[in-house]
Amino acid sequence: MVHGLYNAPFNILLADDDADERCFFEEAVKELYIPANLKTVNDGIILMDYLNENLESLPDILFLDINMPRKNGIECLIEIKSSQTLKHLTVVMY
Repeated sequence: MVHGLYNAPFNILLADDDADERCFFEEAVKELYIPANLKTVNDGIILMDYLNENLESLPDILFLDINMPRKNGIECLIEIKSSQTLKHLTVVMY
């Protein structure tokens, strides 16, 4: 999807268990010079449920915390890249 041509919002998903980090990230997104929608989830299980329930409207990019409870970022990445429907998702891990 080409966002600049039609001013379509850039859809960003953030998976991070730290509320302060989510808040900081949200503030950074507000500073972007492009329209953007931010959705956040706070652990890997919620992330995978969200992705699988929203296959028709996947984010343009996923920012994925490596260290999360219940299911960490590495486990999520393995699951994402093993899925035929999710494997093309752009993921940035930190």
